[in-house]
Amino acid sequence: MNVEIHRADPSLRRLTFIVLSAAVLGAVLLMVLFHNWIGRSARALPDAQFVFELRRMIGFAMTGAGLCLLVLAGYAARLGQRVIEQRRWPLSGARVMRDTRVRTGEHAIAFGRMLNIAAIALLAMSIGVGVLSWHQFGAG
Repeated sequence: MNVEIHRADPSLRRLTFIVLSAAVLGAVLLMVLFHNWIGRSARALPDAQFVFELRRMIGFAMTGAGLCLLVLAGYAARLGQRVIEQRRWPLSGARVMRDTRVRTGEHAIAFGRMLNIAAIALLAMSIGVGVLSWHQFGAG
C-alpha cells in the first residue's frame, strides 16, 4: 500500500501562531475595555438606558459572530466543492501545518461531502444568531 504524504509548511505554522496570538491579545483587550465600559455605564446611566445600551452592545457582538459564521460557511462550501472536483484532500498546492496523509477518490469525496454538511450547519447557525441579534436590537 502506497501512502502519499502532503508535507507541512513551517512558515504557515509560524504565521498561524502569530495571527492567533494577535487575535488572543486583541480579544483580551476588548474584554478589558468592555469591562471598564460596563462598570462606568452601570454607575452613570439610568437603569433603562443602561439596559438599552447593553442590549445594543450584545446585538453588535452577535451580528459580528453571525457574519463570521456566514463567512466560514461559504469557505467550507467552496472548499468542499473543490475537494469533490479534485477528488483529493488536501488539495494539490495547498499549504498544511503538519504532514498530512493524502486522501483520494471516494475517501476525498466523502470528506468533501462532510465539508458541505458542515457548511449547511454553519449557515443554519448564522441564521439563528442573526435572528437572536435582531431581537437584541429590539426589532422582534
